Amino acid sequence: MAAETDSVSEFAKDRAVWLRQLKGSLFEVLLIVATLVGVLALLVLFVLIGIDALGPSAADPAWYLLYFATLVTPVSAYTLYVRHDPAVAHVNARAFAVFCGGLALALIAYAVPAALNPYDVAIHAVFAAAPPLVVVAYGRLYGETHLTGPAVPVSVAVGLVCSFVLLGPLNAFTESLPDWVAYFAITTLPVAGILGVLGNRIWTDRGLTTAAFVVAAGLVTVGVSQSRGVDPSLWLVLVSVFLAPVALLVVETFERHPQGRAGLLGPVVLFGGILLGAWIEGQFGITGLDAWLRPTLVLESWSGYRPEQAGIYPQLLGSIMIVSLMTLMAFPVGVGAAVYLEEYAPATGWLGRLASVLDVNISNLAGVPSVVYGLLGLALFRQGLGLTPGILIAAATTLALLILPIMIVSAQEALRSVPDEYRQGSYGMGASRWQTIRNIVLPEAVPGILTGTILAIGRAIGETAPLVMIALATTRFDPPSGLFSGATALPLQIFAAKGNNIPEYRTGVVAAASIVLLALLLLMNATAILIRNRYQND
Repeated sequence: MAAETDSVSEFAKDRAVWLRQLKGSLFEVLLIVATLVGVLALLVLFVLIGIDALGPSAADPAWYLLYFATLVTPVSAYTLYVRHDPAVAHVNARAFAVFCGGLALALIAYAVPAALNPYDVAIHAVFAAAPPLVVVAYGRLYGETHLTGPAVPVSVAVGLVCSFVLLGPLNAFTESLPDWVAYFAITTLPVAGILGVLGNRIWTDRGLTTAAFVVAAGLVTVGVSQSRGVDPSLWLVLVSVFLAPVALLVVETFERHPQGRAGLLGPVVLFGGILLGAWIEGQFGITGLDAWLRPTLVLESWSGYRPEQAGIYPQLLGSIMIVSLMTLMAFPVGVGAAVYLEEYAPATGWLGRLASVLDVNISNLAGVPSVVYGLLGLALFRQGLGLTPGILIAAATTLALLILPIMIVSAQEALRSVPDEYRQGSYGMGASRWQTIRNIVLPEAVPGILTGTILAIGRAIGETAPLVMIALATTRFDPPSGLFSGATALPLQIFAAKGNNIPEYRTGVVAAASIVLLALLLLMNATAILIRNRYQND
């Protein structure tokens, strides 16, 4: 009987184990199926949008053969070659990041100051960057204290206040100066400093030479442009923000990674194939795509009657300004609030109870509908401050309030994931709390913080309800000219174009504008992902 009872109990145990394994396998299969369905649905959606935006049915068969020969075949062969050599693959990934990121950043760095006034941007940038640099330099020279950390954001705020107070007198002084001087201050000098630091890390003794090379290249560009009677501003930005980082990457690769030199050819193969195909297409009169995604779309203003002339330049620039300003406002406040709640707030007493209340309410605010934030922005700027609705600063601040709880919650989770042993070890070596947070905790938490930032930006960049509530215009023919000027955003224009009576607007223009919006989102997310991956690798 005992043996029979033992066999029954062992059978029951085996059956329970088998059921648990079956449940786990079924759950895994369901997750895989759900993932595949989601990916397939997105792929179908992108294909449909691409068909509407590019019009592939209008192209001749010769056009497809042309680009198969000049683009698809070389890129495919090069990709197969890169996959079999890790060193080449590493250099290729860096080449695409520097090439595409530098070009996009250069265009944005030129277009945004051109719309706002380059000297306004330069004055605000100098006054915002100089005080914290002085604070950090003072701490490095004479020793950091517990006041060094809080002094950095305070100095930024003081600098910005001073820049707004002195903006009028300084503008009167800069009226006689050419625009390229402002671009030199806001692009060439910062890039020279950043590349100088990178050069010093790479070669230990070439930082100053690298920075001097960038400055000299900028000055040569200005001289050549002026000698030819051309405004040097755009060329100065391209040389400083695009060509200088590419040159640094090429030199570093040839000296330090010679086995991966072939990876530098990735952008050349891709964009060279596109340009070669376009040249042959024009030379032989081959009928190509009937695309709505054309240069006119991103370089011209809106036209509500002729879809072929519809441009989203003001809307695109407005979205870039709104999202950039939103991120600049929400990111430091969100990270600072998370650092206080996790690292400084006491666990007991009335301050501890206050921190608990704040923590609960912040988590609840992360789930509030976006239209409620639009009402909050309308009440704050229209009724509270008496400002005109639909201005740039109102849109950016409203969206900053929208994503602030998400950033705080994600930053808190990232800070909690840092083991306490790291903090205790830092304290044991004599570091202060601020030194521990800056040198130990924040670098470990940066990947999680940036993941939350990516999610928050992805939510905000496509929002329309809050912008409609604060009376942001759906259609404008000029980009924003200042923080208190009227503005619009690309999602609003897409929403308005979808209701146009002309069918081409509802299909081609809307699809092409959606692709541009998606590309803008991917560019901003890619920047955050690269920074996050850099900290993860470190």
